[in-house]
Amino acid sequence: MRTREEAPEELPATAAPPRRSARRRITRLVRAPFGDVPGPLPAHRLDTGLDERVTPDQERGMRAFWWDGFWANSSETIVLNYTALYLLAFGASNAQVGLLAALSSLSAALAFVPGARVAERFGRRKTTVLVTGGGIARVAMLMLAVVPFFTGGNPAIWTVIALVSFRGFWGYFAVPAWTSLTADIVPLGIRGRFLASRNFGMGISALATAPLAGYLIDRFSGLHGWQLVWVLTFVVGALSTWAYSAIPEPAPHPHVAELERDPDQPGFLRDVLSDGNFVAYLVSVAVWNVALMAAGPFFNVYLVENLHASTAMVGFINAIISMTGLVGVIYFGRMMDRRGTKWVMVVSGLLIPLLPAAWLLVTAPWQVIFINLFGGVIWAGYTLALMNMVMVMAPPGKRARYAAAFQTVTFAAAFAGPLLGGYMIDAIGFKAVFAFSAAGRLASTLILIRFVEQEPEHRAPVPEGAAEAAM
Repeated sequence: MRTREEAPEELPATAAPPRRSARRRITRLVRAPFGDVPGPLPAHRLDTGLDERVTPDQERGMRAFWWDGFWANSSETIVLNYTALYLLAFGASNAQVGLLAALSSLSAALAFVPGARVAERFGRRKTTVLVTGGGIARVAMLMLAVVPFFTGGNPAIWTVIALVSFRGFWGYFAVPAWTSLTADIVPLGIRGRFLASRNFGMGISALATAPLAGYLIDRFSGLHGWQLVWVLTFVVGALSTWAYSAIPEPAPHPHVAELERDPDQPGFLRDVLSDGNFVAYLVSVAVWNVALMAAGPFFNVYLVENLHASTAMVGFINAIISMTGLVGVIYFGRMMDRRGTKWVMVVSGLLIPLLPAAWLLVTAPWQVIFINLFGGVIWAGYTLALMNMVMVMAPPGKRARYAAAFQTVTFAAAFAGPLLGGYMIDAIGFKAVFAFSAAGRLASTLILIRFVEQEPEHRAPVPEGAAEAAM
């Protein structure tokens, strides 16, 4: 019997290749494109092909983080696609739909600075996320299901707006702590591919959730379908909270510990404004979000009111974005590790303005399918880069405050966008707003290209073998 250490006998030159090589090729195909990063299931062997190794705690944390994203996006998909239509079910006007989006953004913008201070001063990042975004915000969504039991008409509209705004505050209060902890859980060298893997799972969950919610709303008469959907939103949100609770929280970065010990740090605003590169990025973000949110809350409204699409049709159309987004995260995740975050943002940011411009030509709901087939791929890249840009631009000990500054600007602009969009729709119509949104998104990308430098954090190159495995 040959021992394991002995070399196998040399095969004749004419011998066929070992069958094991074929199995390896099949295994590589099955594992691609995310087989070299931690995923939803435990791996017997994890070889990232990089100098920095993934520790057992990091692997366990990334696996729990993957499932957190899967369940959280199921909940978020319903909120994003159906909250405005829920208002319409109570008889809301376009102005009230715009106000819903604006107040949700304002409440979120007000949450980031106190959320960052809590994350920096107390350091209990996971607990902060679980109590606020994973606890209070989830309960607020459950309360949407009971609104029809107590009120209707205009009072119900204002109650829904208040609950969604309350949910927005506590949900985004957790974001600075979430961002800081994410950067410690996921090593930089595999961050692009891991976040792509996580976004892939999130896309699958959205692909299932959006049409299911639309079907339930259409299947049950009156508001009963809506109530069932909000209960479903709470349940999948609770599963996200359970998954996040399994993440092992690593020790804070030394700079974070120093911040906790020294209360006499530079002021929040002065500290962020001293970084000219990041300020330029915030200007780009502000322009982008004003343009995005001027039109964003009204696409589904336009589908229902002007193109006479059913709620189920809206769910199906939005599910297409998630479906084609699965392709986008595979490509852009690999490219982000190889070319950098800014490259992904620029490429996707130059193409996204074509989407609202295409709405100018839409005359029937089925035509939006083609817009979303393309949009899902491009938005997957932009969302992936947006998640990582702050992590790589911020100093390690200041990630929470940089994340808070980014999110505050994002949602302050998102507060102004729907108010501007609602006013423009009443004055000059939907299509003028779609054109304005396309121009604004393009302007934001040009600012990014001209004034924002490539992320300063060192990026280890991805070896060719790892890149091939991701194909």
